[in-house]
Amino acid sequence: MTGPEQRFPSSVRDAMQASGAMATCVPVQLDASRWEAALFFQVAGPESREDRRVMRRAGKPFSIAIETDLVQTEHGAVVVLRPELHARPGDPLAMEILLTPGDGGNHHEALRLLGEQPRLTWLFADQAWWVIHAQSHPLDAEQHAGFRDLLSGALRHDTMLRLTGRYDAQAALGEVVRHYELRAAVQRG
Repeated sequence: MTGPEQRFPSSVRDAMQASGAMATCVPVQLDASRWEAALFFQVAGPESREDRRVMRRAGKPFSIAIETDLVQTEHGAVVVLRPELHARPGDPLAMEILLTPGDGGNHHEALRLLGEQPRLTWLFADQAWWVIHAQSHPLDAEQHAGFRDLLSGALRHDTMLRLTGRYDAQAALGEVVRHYELRAAVQRG
């Protein structure tokens, strides 16, 4: 799954379409290898035309970065991943991925894998889900520790909420999403 002749796995496409997400981080098996968490981005729409063109013509990896944050809401913890790809100078392609690891499933497993896997793979697809760019970079001990700390902090917070009966992953996501909606309204207004 590293060339333009490949599409995102159907499970990834289906999940992204169902949630309306343009980016996600999920456990997958790439090239029939062991399970690993990978970042998937759909670069669609006319506003991303130039990004797609640059990615298709890339002959080398781009500069990449990822910031993380743990948001502890009254209903649960939300881990925020803010990946950036610097394909065009001064105009990074940036997205935010929200994970609720306390709910178990793919979000928990993705963070657990990020805390131990040797590499992080980034996959970018066009509007038809064809891979237009892919690259990987090694994860070091400090990065592993950072992901493990995020998972541990989220689980500690969520355990306390479960004990009080207040844990609700969807409500926690809703609290974070409302913040984005308010921020967008302020920018429009």
